[in-house]
Amino acid sequence: MKSRWRAAFIVVLCTMALGAAAIWQAQAQLVGPPPTTTTPPPTTAAPTTTTPPTLPHPTTTVAKAQPTTTQPPKSAPTTAAPTTTTTVNPTSQTVPPDAQAQINAVHRTPPNSTAALIQALGALEEFGLTPQEAINIGFGHFPVAGMANWSDDWLMPRFTPSFHLHQGNDIFAAGGTPIRAAYDGVVSFSDEPVGGKDIYLHMPDGTFFFCAHAADYAPGITSGQTVKQGTILGTVGDTGDAQGGATHCHFEVHPKGGAAVDPKSTLDGWVNDALANISNLVAAYQANAPKAVEAAGFIRRFDVGDQGMFSSAGRPPAGSLLWASSVNPAGGTLRLAQAEVVQAAGEMDWDQLLAAEEQRTADWQQARTEVVAIMQPLMPKALSALFPAPSPGF
Repeated sequence: MKSRWRAAFIVVLCTMALGAAAIWQAQAQLVGPPPTTTTPPPTTAAPTTTTPPTLPHPTTTVAKAQPTTTQPPKSAPTTAAPTTTTTVNPTSQTVPPDAQAQINAVHRTPPNSTAALIQALGALEEFGLTPQEAINIGFGHFPVAGMANWSDDWLMPRFTPSFHLHQGNDIFAAGGTPIRAAYDGVVSFSDEPVGGKDIYLHMPDGTFFFCAHAADYAPGITSGQTVKQGTILGTVGDTGDAQGGATHCHFEVHPKGGAAVDPKSTLDGWVNDALANISNLVAAYQANAPKAVEAAGFIRRFDVGDQGMFSSAGRPPAGSLLWASSVNPAGGTLRLAQAEVVQAAGEMDWDQLLAAEEQRTADWQQARTEVVAIMQPLMPKALSALFPAPSPGF
């Protein structure tokens, strides 16, 4: 009987032990999952400072916080990149090897200017011309009517708006200096971002001359109009991509309408030809200055009709030179008026005027003598004394 109770007691203890083990294992399984479910949101793990198993999770959140500290350096390179690209542009103005070979192949001549030509043309001012008038009549084919200088910058590198080789010569002159027609031809104008205000002069054989960066076009001149050599077409400026730089005329020559050629020798030759022609101009003015002035078209009338004393028949009331002299402080209407007087004085026959004046004096003397001879017998003695008979030498 005792052995049965003892066996039953052992069975009960074993059952209780197995039950306790099962309960402990179940608790262990329940405690394990909460850490895994609370790890994704680190903020929930921080408030619940309950059991030691939560300690490993802060270490994982600290590891996640470090990537957030490494993200600011990633944004810094994105801001630094544009600064490096903008500084690369100016410093990357390198000339390609093939372009450098073309540049080196150009035989360049020394710089030149119109200073000597302007000084030599001062001789024409003695005949009543203004400095600007002398320039316009004596500059020949040269396209800029004033003090100008240029160098052989043909095919020199240019980087605006993109890399290219210079297709002309830059003629530097003061802003507002007149740009003139090199030859008789047809003028046309265009306005675009690079050249700004452009001037074209087309010749019958297809050759055309091109000038860029003009400040403005001459009033009264329109595209498609036929103009004569020396006609003022515009003024020197800095329009287009030259804005803010030195005022100049970018000058190109396109023979037969083809590609541009180096215009340096052409510009130098035009100045040399003009210098050689000054002696002919001076001789012509010395022979008959007023007729030469009128034939050249530089005497402009100031009235609308052709009946005025200083009218120049067939001449328009305003012309290219009148406009050019008005924009030049050295010229103006006063000097033009002086030229008019020179012309009028030169056209007078002074010997004929003197003979006519002597004849008028003799006629007046004869009439006076006759009047006094008739009136003196009728006058009182006191009054006749005031009108003595004229002496033969009077």
